[in-house]
Amino acid sequence: MQRGRCRRRRFHGYDARTARPSTPIPRDPPTMPTPTSLIASATPPAARVDFPALPRLLGVCALAVLAVLLCYFLLDKPIAWFVYRHDLRRYAWLDWLTHIPDFIVYASVLILLLAPFRLAWRKSPARGERLLLTMSLSVATAVFLKNLLKYLFGRAWPETWIDHNPSLIQNHVYGFFWLQSGEGFHSFPSGHTTITFAAMSVLWLAAPRLRWLAALLCAAVIVGLLGMDYHFLGDIVAGAFLASVCGLYLQRALLAQRT
Repeated sequence: MQRGRCRRRRFHGYDARTARPSTPIPRDPPTMPTPTSLIASATPPAARVDFPALPRLLGVCALAVLAVLLCYFLLDKPIAWFVYRHDLRRYAWLDWLTHIPDFIVYASVLILLLAPFRLAWRKSPARGERLLLTMSLSVATAVFLKNLLKYLFGRAWPETWIDHNPSLIQNHVYGFFWLQSGEGFHSFPSGHTTITFAAMSVLWLAAPRLRWLAALLCAAVIVGLLGMDYHFLGDIVAGAFLASVCGLYLQRALLAQRT
């Protein structure tokens, strides 16, 4: 052994001079990415679907109740008497506008009847089919709730339409008569408005490019109902609020289930 040189001492495979292992540490070979991992990394995370918070919903409900009360005490009677004195019902096109909800009901019933067969044939419907199905479910839900509210509130009509029902124009009967099962006290909320807004609220949320169509149909139905004296303005406000809430929650619920 020569002087001035330090020997490397190895103890059980450990180099004391370099403080490194004398033999390389085995490492796992690099793994190739699988198609599943590539798809998972390229797919963005599912968007979070937010439902309206309960305080916000209660606040909007309070505003709707306030609007109905303002209509009841300030606007409903003057509008009904104005339409009657100016005989606006002589314009047939106003009555035509009130039949828009009929086509919505027919289409909704047809879609709900065909939906099970369509889903059995192909489980993943297209975007347009999901939109139509959501609109139909919104209409069905809103109509069910509307019928319950009609029985609960029992409001008399502006005009006499069904079996000599008491009304504001013919009998000066005005107000709410609670828990009435007869058709003569089913003015509140408006069924025509409920059906229209239930479908159009979903269309408004799901298809922004068609919002002009949703707004046009809703406005047309409102003009027809007021022009024909079929409903008070308060009935229309209540029906629009009820249907819009149904459409909002149905659209968000199905969107959350999809994501």
